[in-house]
Amino acid sequence: MIGEVLALFSAFCWAANGAIYKVGLKHGNVLSANFVRVLLTAFGFVLIMLIKGELAEIVERADLRVWILIVASAIFAFFVGDILYMNAIRRCGIARAVPISLTYPLFVALWTAILYRKIEPNVVFGAMLIVLAIYLIVEDRNVNPSSSGFLFAILAAIFWSFSIMIVKRLTMYLPAEAIAGFRFLVVSAISVPILARRGFYLNFECFKWMSASSVVLIAGNYAFVLALSLSSATKVSTLSSVYPIIAQMLALKLREVITRRTATGTLLAFVGVALVMT
Repeated sequence: MIGEVLALFSAFCWAANGAIYKVGLKHGNVLSANFVRVLLTAFGFVLIMLIKGELAEIVERADLRVWILIVASAIFAFFVGDILYMNAIRRCGIARAVPISLTYPLFVALWTAILYRKIEPNVVFGAMLIVLAIYLIVEDRNVNPSSSGFLFAILAAIFWSFSIMIVKRLTMYLPAEAIAGFRFLVVSAISVPILARRGFYLNFECFKWMSASSVVLIAGNYAFVLALSLSSATKVSTLSSVYPIIAQMLALKLREVITRRTATGTLLAFVGVALVMT
């Protein structure tokens, strides 16, 4: 029961993060904002490990294979995936970027089917509903968002699915705070040379919102990884997938246009994911 509650809590955090991204990106560029966000989040997790007195022990017992998995999962999720997601939000809004990116459990199911050569009917039906949901959201002619935003959202889902497969494996070797914290540190380190080349542009307003985002990320990612260690990936993915419904309510607060097609597509996406992950 604790794992399921943590998964639901992570869903609320991710939905709230979408709204924070939307506001914060009005005052800065994606790369600079993402760097501040992940760096502050990394420091938060390192502080947790220091308080618990486990940092030195974790670093000592982690072998090369574990570090490779950490680096790979970090790049897929917090660097490539999140930057794609932030660009999607900027181009088509959270009411559309969030439900489209919800397709990541479908890709998780696909990779699992390929690895274990097992395809179930519920996966097929769930996939059909998710494709229909994407069609309803993308083809909504009542609004005119950038088509590139939809592509970024789908690509983000694919990279997130890679990361989830790796994180589930990592829970066998490391505690939740170590997995989450080290991944954020990897992204921060990768971002430094990129920012040195392209320039760092951030005002106080953006910093304020990205700081708030880091607090939400610490809570949400800690809860999600801990949930994966306490419960099955199927249950955790399903429960955490309710965040688009929450995001729709947040979008109303941000005065985004939510049409009947968009709302219907979000609902179908949620049902489709539930079918895929059962």
